[in-house]
Amino acid sequence: MEYNEKEASLQMITRLFYDDLEDVLRERYDETIIVDATSDQKTLDGYIKKYLQKKIKVTVNGEDKVLSYLGKEYEDDYVVCYIEITDVPSIQRIEIENTLLMDAFEEQKNMVHTDILGKKKSLLLVDGNAKAVLNFSE
Repeated sequence: MEYNEKEASLQMITRLFYDDLEDVLRERYDETIIVDATSDQKTLDGYIKKYLQKKIKVTVNGEDKVLSYLGKEYEDDYVVCYIEITDVPSIQRIEIENTLLMDAFEEQKNMVHTDILGKKKSLLLVDGNAKAVLNFSE
């Protein structure tokens, strides 16, 4: 997650293994979905967007923010998803909750790397402790 002050937006990239994403999308939405470049990309994007918006929650300065799913790319064993939150003129505090794949895989751990206002932090989120708070007020 990076903060782009000029554009007043938070920009996020998440990488998910093809097979893990496919498993969770099949379990939740459509048993026949295939996560690869040969499948119906519009349908697949709809499921990915729905899933990401349900499993990643971001609050900035006490205000819940809406995630915009921008799209995806296929990279080696991963599906790389691009997400943006717009209308973020300033940041004093961010709450991040990331429960991606945690309901499907018991031992799932999600790394979150942030670069906000020149401060880089890495967070490890796990089931039962999938939320982190970052303060940036002077």
